Order: sequence, then C-alpha cells, then structure tokens
Amino acid sequence: MTYPPEEKLQLKVEDVVWREVGDELVVLELSTSTYLTLNGTAKQLWEGLAGGSTLDMLVSMLADRYTISVQQARSDTESFLSALAERELLVRTP
Repeated sequence: MTYPPEEKLQLKVEDVVWREVGDELVVLELSTSTYLTLNGTAKQLWEGLAGGSTLDMLVSMLADRYTISVQQARSDTESFLSALAERELLVRTP
C-alpha cells in the first residue's frame, strides 16, 4: 500500500479504546472485542497516529527516537500501517 507524502493518517478512534499500562499500550478493538498490546515502536506509532500524522512524520519520529536508518523506520512504519489498515483501524485523508 502506498501513502502519498501529504496524506494524513489517523486512527479510527471511534472503533478503539486504549490505556497506557507501564511501558505498553493496551488497546481494545471494539468491533471484535480483541485486545492488542503495543510496545516499543508500535506504541510510538500508535501515539503518533492518535493525533494524525503523515507517513514521513512517523518515519522521521521513529528514525530519530530509535537511532535507526530511515529505510528501516519506513519499513517498520509501513508494516504497522498495513496491519492497522487490515483491521480497518486507519483513516486516510488527503
């Protein structure tokens, strides 16, 4: 899946609730009553998406925070976004 640079990405907040527990986020997907536990990069990406972000902003945040290459940050971010899209938890706006 491709994400144009100007496209805003956001969580579908009406379909989930979450709470920070220690170093993790515990997420309840309301439509399926499924719990997800997010830590590390997934937690950071989730928090970035909660307020809305672009792919490039998320990649930059990961690369800076974890001192990883932009290529690795982009790969990790795109994988996470794909997983959210499959669960229909991602909103994309131009």
